[in-house]
Amino acid sequence: MNAILFALGQPWGERLGWALIHFVWQGALLAALYAIAARLAGANPVRRYLLACVALAAMAISVPATCLWLSGRSGAVWSSGLPLASASAPDAVTAPPAADAWRQVLPWLVMAWFVGVMAFSMRLAGGWLQTAWWRRVKSRPAPSEWQNVLDRLVARMRIDRRVRLAISPGVEAPAVLGWLRPMILMPVGALTGLPAEFVEALLSHELAHILRRDYLVNLLQCLAEAVLFYHPAVWWISAQIRHERELCCDDLAVAASGDVLTYARALADLESHRAVRPQTAMAANGGSLLHRISRLLGQKQPARHTLPDNAAAWVLGILLMAAIGAIAVRGAHAQEATVSRDSIWMDTVRLSDMNRAVRGLGVVKDASTVELRVAETQMKDVKAGQAVRLATLHNGPTFTGVVTSFQNEPTNGTQGVQVHIPNAAPVPQGTQVDGIIEIEHLSNVLNVGRPVFANANNKVTIFKLEPDGKQAVRVVVQFGRTSVNVIEIRSGLQPGDKVILSDMAKYDGLDRITLK
Repeated sequence: MNAILFALGQPWGERLGWALIHFVWQGALLAALYAIAARLAGANPVRRYLLACVALAAMAISVPATCLWLSGRSGAVWSSGLPLASASAPDAVTAPPAADAWRQVLPWLVMAWFVGVMAFSMRLAGGWLQTAWWRRVKSRPAPSEWQNVLDRLVARMRIDRRVRLAISPGVEAPAVLGWLRPMILMPVGALTGLPAEFVEALLSHELAHILRRDYLVNLLQCLAEAVLFYHPAVWWISAQIRHERELCCDDLAVAASGDVLTYARALADLESHRAVRPQTAMAANGGSLLHRISRLLGQKQPARHTLPDNAAAWVLGILLMAAIGAIAVRGAHAQEATVSRDSIWMDTVRLSDMNRAVRGLGVVKDASTVELRVAETQMKDVKAGQAVRLATLHNGPTFTGVVTSFQNEPTNGTQGVQVHIPNAAPVPQGTQVDGIIEIEHLSNVLNVGRPVFANANNKVTIFKLEPDGKQAVRVVVQFGRTSVNVIEIRSGLQPGDKVILSDMAKYDGLDRITLK
């Protein structure tokens, strides 16, 4: 330990320490300048995104630039107007007592900063390893018909590289991985559990990330966060980049699909499948979906680029520099304990009728037969004789049928279901259809929107809002039967209770969270 402190006490360590301290005011100033520039930029997300990237790049450059500036101060390290003796200048001015005190503190601060950078770098490396694992182990090629759909979207958006489509049980929302060889991962059952136009809209969003080279920018952004982890302004600017990036991709996806309403509905449906993912993966459910949907529908929303309280940023930054390691742990805990309402999806428990159904996507084989593909995990509820409501994609005609038989072996996580059409199908052979298989009708049961982590007949913990709506507590809930978007509640909740449906796995160590 003494050898480490001695090494960090050398002039280079002093310069680095003072550069980190100077970044407290430099980062706050850059954040304030960005807030002003973003307001002047208006509602254009591309301009605000570029401004945020420039601000974060300036923050990343400021620390090494300050080190270089300090190294050129006549061989001495300057801080707060006090020259410190240089090891390379034998006739240097003797450091005053106050400067000696700072010289004793700086090695500890620099060492704490190194520990913090290592911790955040390990976290980032873990995200990269998980991303690689998803790509190589936990994925398999999507059905060829959906790869063909993706290829058509790639050509329409003029993307100059091959994009592969795969399905994976490790994700619950579409995500794009890679830069040189990009891949889009879809959750198991999404290609058959969502309407085809919704899937195409979400794929357009992921292709927008690839078109804009967002994956590379995101990696550089994560590196800046790891190095400058101790300053609140860095995390705020980084959050603005991610938010504006999603808005830019929303605009490109709408331009590619040509239907803003369908895209907004796809985002709303996707919110119920919100997943935890590494920072190195970018998914369509990133950012505040409520804000994004409201923006797409033309509803006025409060500006998101206002600067946080300056005094709070100053105080927090100084405290972090006093003990970077301990404050980093406490800051991460505090961040976990406080949750933005814009980042979660909530629903109210109700006592009402509940229709259990399973969704599948298929094609018309002939005038009397439709073959649907249903997620393998949902096949246990599908039986012969069940009624099926069928609708052609893109608002075509609707008709009904009856389940007759099943494919023996599942393929790509789905199983084939044969549906008989009593009357001739009103569409030609080969037409794609969206089918809803009616399982059963439940009368007067307690139910709620289906959380992303909930399965039939299992017991889980879920956050329930307090009566004042300012906090949420963890309660044990026994779930019952499930449907596409709702689930039965057998115990633990009452009608009128408000619960959080988003994946809250990162708060597993907490029994109570604060909402803001």
